[in-house]
Amino acid sequence: MNVPPSIRTFERMQIVALAVGWLNATYTYRTVLHDRVSPFVFATVLITLSVVVMLLVFLISRQRSTSAKWLLIVLSAAATAPWAALLRRSGVADWAGVLGLFQGGLQIVSLFYLIHPASRTWFGSRAD
Repeated sequence: MNVPPSIRTFERMQIVALAVGWLNATYTYRTVLHDRVSPFVFATVLITLSVVVMLLVFLISRQRSTSAKWLLIVLSAAATAPWAALLRRSGVADWAGVLGLFQGGLQIVSLFYLIHPASRTWFGSRAD
């Protein structure tokens, strides 16, 4: 069975959300965290988180992993707390708030593609 369009859309939206996250994290680092966190630590954390997210997306879109799907959903829900705090602190009046809102929206919408009927059928049809 071919990968349904809903899974392809999920995958693309996750990649775009990750790219926006890199842009937002880099902007926040340069404006707020530059004197508090070393560039090496910042880059290591950013790369590690990106690898985890891409691994989960790969497992979901290529291996039909339901456990990876639920882990990504849980991690995305946990990631909304700092995102909500950022929006509460700054609103959407600054660039970090706008990027955070856009990234969070992309990520949340992409997760809905995992519960699309075609996606559920695709996950259910995997050969275990």
